[in-house]
Amino acid sequence: MQAHVRTRILAVTQADDVGDVQLIQPLWNNYGTLSRVHLVGGAYSSVIVKHIKIPHEVAHPRGFTSAISKQRKLNSYAVETHWYGHQNQRLTQKAPTPECLDVFDEDGELVLLLQDLGTAGFTEVLYGTSLSEVEVVLRWLAHFHAQFLGDPGEGLWTSGTYWHLQTRPEELANIEGTVLHRFAGLLDARLRCASFQTLVHGDAKLANFLFSEDHARVAAVDFQYVGRGCAMKDVAYFLGSCLSGDACERLSSQLLGLYFEALATYLPARVDAAAVETEWRSVYAVAWADFQRFMLGWSPGHRKLTAYSDSTTQRAIDGIAHDLMKTAKKAALAAGHYIQAQRNTPLDIQSKGFDSRASDVVTQIDIEAQRIILEILAPTITRYDLGVLAEEGAQDDSRLTQHAFWTIDPLDGTQYFIDGKSGYATSIALVSQSGDPILGVVYDPVHDTLFESVFGQGVTRNGIALKRLDTGSSAPTQWYADQSLRTHPAFEQINQEFDVRFVGGAVMNAVHVLTEPQSVYIKPPKKKVGGCAIWDVAAVSLMLTELGGSATHFDGSPLHLNRADSVYFNDVGLAFSGGAAPLDTAICAIAPCGGPHR
Repeated sequence: MQAHVRTRILAVTQADDVGDVQLIQPLWNNYGTLSRVHLVGGAYSSVIVKHIKIPHEVAHPRGFTSAISKQRKLNSYAVETHWYGHQNQRLTQKAPTPECLDVFDEDGELVLLLQDLGTAGFTEVLYGTSLSEVEVVLRWLAHFHAQFLGDPGEGLWTSGTYWHLQTRPEELANIEGTVLHRFAGLLDARLRCASFQTLVHGDAKLANFLFSEDHARVAAVDFQYVGRGCAMKDVAYFLGSCLSGDACERLSSQLLGLYFEALATYLPARVDAAAVETEWRSVYAVAWADFQRFMLGWSPGHRKLTAYSDSTTQRAIDGIAHDLMKTAKKAALAAGHYIQAQRNTPLDIQSKGFDSRASDVVTQIDIEAQRIILEILAPTITRYDLGVLAEEGAQDDSRLTQHAFWTIDPLDGTQYFIDGKSGYATSIALVSQSGDPILGVVYDPVHDTLFESVFGQGVTRNGIALKRLDTGSSAPTQWYADQSLRTHPAFEQINQEFDVRFVGGAVMNAVHVLTEPQSVYIKPPKKKVGGCAIWDVAAVSLMLTELGGSATHFDGSPLHLNRADSVYFNDVGLAFSGGAAPLDTAICAIAPCGGPHR
């Protein structure tokens, strides 16, 4: 032991001397040591010393050695220090923790001097548990969560737990392309936006609880990841740490009942315990899925990834998808029905300042339909912390800062509506900040047809699943186009080679590609701003790819639905197709110089 540490321990404890020093364990990833120091004389027979020393070179068993990983660890020790200095003393004997006797930092090394819980009767570290022991920990957690309900968590993690999404970008990247990756932000937001927030321990695994000799009482240690959050994070993580998947399947309902029964006895009388239970029960599966997201990116073969974990995660994703889709469908139908009811209304037609008539016109019907949609979507914006990108009105750039955003075209094909023709539709989609569509709906009010799609779940039309496109044929069929194609220099040649059809606005043009395997919808790049925007194609691009078609930029690069510099695609163009061969043929027809599509 270093001389200055020894001197400080003696001064704080008023001991006569230091006896044996017993290494309990090295800290994770060689960041220091946790030791029991026996003392001679004074008020304490022994103390625990957590000595944090940042290694010059960090090795990680799974390769996570980035600056992000190191900073997360450094922050965790700062959080733990703040916890012991401020919040820890607020806990009662119903949820015991070690008292912090001293904290000091010298030459970049941090030392926490903690009460030895063994001297208070907490001597047992368990590696397996009985049901009664699980219940003891759940009661500890219930008291902890009740004690800190509504606490702002000053000085702690803004979102507690060591697997919090914002601190684990590397692990998230490892599951890119999966449904869980696409829904990760929504799972996290649902937990962050729960009405009832408390402090969570953040690493409430069995190994961080010490039992009394009779196993009737328990104390908790290791508060590096304590912070604000939904209590179910702790509960789901704890149950997964000590029970098998089969046991969780059998016992989770019973154990949740016990937890909430204890919670109700600990909550202040002013708190509606039933309301807390209702909300927290509803996000239990979400908390489980949030941890599974981390585990799959961190250690995909881990024993905690059980069949129960898989099914619970799927239940959470399905629940969120259903909630959002139900709301999006309600909004699209309400707007569409309103639009149809206004078909014969005299219109106040205004200009947006674009060169294309189809892109330029806007009516009071567009604006009112958007208001209807936003009003219906509003609860989801709060519940899932979403941004909004809507066609009518100034854009607030929330799409660039929020984890996901609603994008809305209340009336695509306004010119067709004005002319009294079919070809207009309402389109709503949810898009991730990374520019990937999560779900979308398109409603054609003229034919009362509703298309809907969730990433990984295919497409339905009026509730009936659409078949995947047969993309193997090389025979081109239809080319669906906006009216602007008529002004393209190659139009006459294109029209001779293809059966070009002008059926509506961008949304309805693209919708036709969903059901015709070898059809295309293409917009070549142009200099003038305007034409298709994110709100036009977000929903239908998801639908097309779900059916096996392709939705790309004109040059064949992946379609990005959240570019920072523009909401419009005029500079990069679009190429939607139900089959590769006709798309290549069409690209060559419109760009004979050989645009690099593939």
